[in-house]
Amino acid sequence: MNIFCVGQNYAKHVKELGNEVPKEPVFFQKASSCLSNDTVIRLPERKVIHYEVELVMVFGRAGNNISPQSAINHISHWCLGLDLTDRPRQTEMRQRGLPWFDSKTFPGAAVITDVEPFSQKEIEKDFWLRKNGEEVQRGNVNDMLFDIATLVSGLSEIVTLGEGDLLFTGTPSGVGPIKTSDELELGSEDDVKGRFSVT
Repeated sequence: MNIFCVGQNYAKHVKELGNEVPKEPVFFQKASSCLSNDTVIRLPERKVIHYEVELVMVFGRAGNNISPQSAINHISHWCLGLDLTDRPRQTEMRQRGLPWFDSKTFPGAAVITDVEPFSQKEIEKDFWLRKNGEEVQRGNVNDMLFDIATLVSGLSEIVTLGEGDLLFTGTPSGVGPIKTSDELELGSEDDVKGRFSVT
């Protein structure tokens, strides 16, 4: 199982980090050991970790060089996820022109809610993140710079996608730090999809 991610896929998020809007999808990976559906998020010591809520696609069919027209047929399930990020480390490594793999990869850095069968109608609903009862992020698939079909097709030109692989599709604006004792809720319109406590 692989965890693939897309960076800078919402224009307002790109601007809040002071980056340039990309002309093509920016892909990166997290180690498979990052995956967690535990309701407790355990922060690594001496790191400033930011939340990033995202729509996550789960592949039910393997493939490479997938056309945009058939891309959705390779997705079997979806869920919401948190792409947890060591923001100071990511910023430092970017400024030095170096890879920022370790800012995205640590135990529990890819948190997901329970997966559900893929539904175009469901993924077109607004998704959101609340921290301690206050909404801090809200996004919609229609605000993506690169839609899901384009992401799947483009990624499949780089790697062969396998059954069970995950694709985090990018985060909307509003990212920020989490700390011990924070309570997080992930949801889609009126439905809470997951609750997580930070320790």
